[in-house]
Amino acid sequence: MCKKRGFTPLEVKIPNRESGRLPERHGEGPRFAGSQTDVRQQHRSFLRKESLGLTGFTLIELLVVIAIIALLMGILMPALQRVREQARQQSCGARIRQHLLALNMYADDNDSKLPLPTTAGGWLQDIAINTVHFMLDTGMTREIFYCQSNHNHQKYNDMFWMFNNQSWNGAKFTNYSDDSFIVSGYCYILELRREGRPDIVRPDIVRYENDDMQKIWLKTTQEKYPALRELCVDSIMGMPQSNTKYGRNFGQVQGGIYGQNQVYDQTSHLKSDYEPRGGNIGFLDSHVEWRPFNPDIQNGVAVPRYGNSPGFFW
Repeated sequence: MCKKRGFTPLEVKIPNRESGRLPERHGEGPRFAGSQTDVRQQHRSFLRKESLGLTGFTLIELLVVIAIIALLMGILMPALQRVREQARQQSCGARIRQHLLALNMYADDNDSKLPLPTTAGGWLQDIAINTVHFMLDTGMTREIFYCQSNHNHQKYNDMFWMFNNQSWNGAKFTNYSDDSFIVSGYCYILELRREGRPDIVRPDIVRYENDDMQKIWLKTTQEKYPALRELCVDSIMGMPQSNTKYGRNFGQVQGGIYGQNQVYDQTSHLKSDYEPRGGNIGFLDSHVEWRPFNPDIQNGVAVPRYGNSPGFFW
């Protein structure tokens, strides 16, 4: 072969037609375990898995990811629960405000007199069906009589709403007397009214050390200091129980409904059965405030403002 100066022809290797392999140099083994076609297919498969993220995780990597997720859930869940409870508190405050407006409207139609309860039991949640009908006529609904944070009031609502009267038809009670009442999810700071028995009244409200003035049971909307007079408040009540934080059980309160159906009444806005968070307080002038639970303590037991078994707090 003729050679030109400075030029060396390249050695051209022609693949074997039968095997598709390049000829081997002396002393070298086969360059590929399979044919060139097999190698290309394996390479393409690897690239496809890489692009789709199908290469997989090791067991340690999976365990690390699971541990991180569990840690984040542990951090976020309490925060989420606090946010949900704050939303319930705001919704509850709005419902109490509806009660205040309705009760003031009742007083406007009745010479400033508030609808005093006639119930024999004296529980602050009891409100006469006559009054309930008036409040419904102002635009309130059955749901507004109960706090969303009270699990039992929501789950067993019929038992509380129709405890004393079963004639509810979906819009009103059809058969009732002046003494008929519902068990509301809120408490009303109202004096009792007993026909012909003006001597039957509630005992004075217990005054706490931090109170600025003596609290009173309301009768009319003409009381002095309406911005300081409580009218409708969250249901916070507890039964005596030793060896608890406040000496009371706020999550299992036995009353008439428990006697009939073994269903407890309970406090709204609970941290636990033995510790309330506090409650919304609705005042005579129709404003609402949140008040943390902070009762007077005597001998390790929370002192209620009214009653004892149960004791009522606000």
